[in-house]
Amino acid sequence: MPELPEVETIRRQLQRVLAGQTIKKVDRLHPKSFLGSPSKVAGRKIVAIKRKAKTIWVDLEGDLNLLIHLKMTGQLVYLPASASPQALQAGKHTRVVFTLTKGRLIFNDMRLFGWIKAVDNDWLKKHFAKLPPDVVDKAFTVKYLDKILLSSNRAVKLVLLDQAKLGGVGNIYVNDALFCAAINPQTPAKKVKRISQLHRCLIKVINRGIKYGGSTAKDENYVNAYGKRGNYQTKFLVYEQAGKTCKRCGGTIKKIKLGGRGTYFCPSCQK
Repeated sequence: MPELPEVETIRRQLQRVLAGQTIKKVDRLHPKSFLGSPSKVAGRKIVAIKRKAKTIWVDLEGDLNLLIHLKMTGQLVYLPASASPQALQAGKHTRVVFTLTKGRLIFNDMRLFGWIKAVDNDWLKKHFAKLPPDVVDKAFTVKYLDKILLSSNRAVKLVLLDQAKLGGVGNIYVNDALFCAAINPQTPAKKVKRISQLHRCLIKVINRGIKYGGSTAKDENYVNAYGKRGNYQTKFLVYEQAGKTCKRCGGTIKKIKLGGRGTYFCPSCQK
């Protein structure tokens, strides 16, 4: 599933090309993928592209917004008017097509878990009020992190993945952040000692993921708004590194299952 760095990469790219354009038409090719009235969206000018946690938020002219979650296999790809006629055609997994004043925005989703919702400002405000801070928000302080860890006896990795407690961190980046902080992912959250170090590492790893355009790991189909793969997979610290030598202590990276997710760590230096 695309995490905060992947979603933020797409947001920044779409902000550059979509802001100021008008949505001329919306083609809903699968009813599950677009919730709301396409006719209400058509004719609206795009004010800005924003993000909250793993969700893209398209601010439209008037009291209307598009909330987009890519889930497991969603892709949001921009095709300029100069693209070839063949490229502009809907593909096998294309679910929604936005025809714009200068091209098209294509929503692909192989497994149909992703969605686009047309919602008004009041709905959006209430929805966002329920969400915790993102890892890159000012509200995500050492004190806040300490509070959510002290409140749970679950494994620290599972607490950090809980989107009700912290927004935007997924499996790839939490593995690398825990390695960065030299914390075993199985450690009960309330027993974690290096809170300040973990706080710094979470922010550092997320920003590093953004720097490299997100990650297209093995068996994942993430592409950015231009249809290109991410590059963070070439910078993994421990994720997908099982059996390889630890870059810090020379130990061997191990893979286990934790909460049903592949979990990578160095038993020698993550204690």
